[in-house]
Amino acid sequence: MKSRYHLGGDLFIACAFVSFVVAVMLRLMGIFTFWGLNVEGIFKFSVSCLLFSIALSLLDLTNK
Repeated sequence: MKSRYHLGGDLFIACAFVSFVVAVMLRLMGIFTFWGLNVEGIFKFSVSCLLFSIALSLLDLTNK
């Protein structure tokens, strides 16, 4: 039986990492709004990506 690898969880982890790094760099540079988004909004987006990745991982565990 062929095992499939779901890429969705990894994409959300990568998205969370990039958004976290961008938010930290903006915060260190003293820029608090970027393209209409504030730094706290970017942090919240990063946390929601991580939580969604955890949810996808748990869904994969239940399907195995």
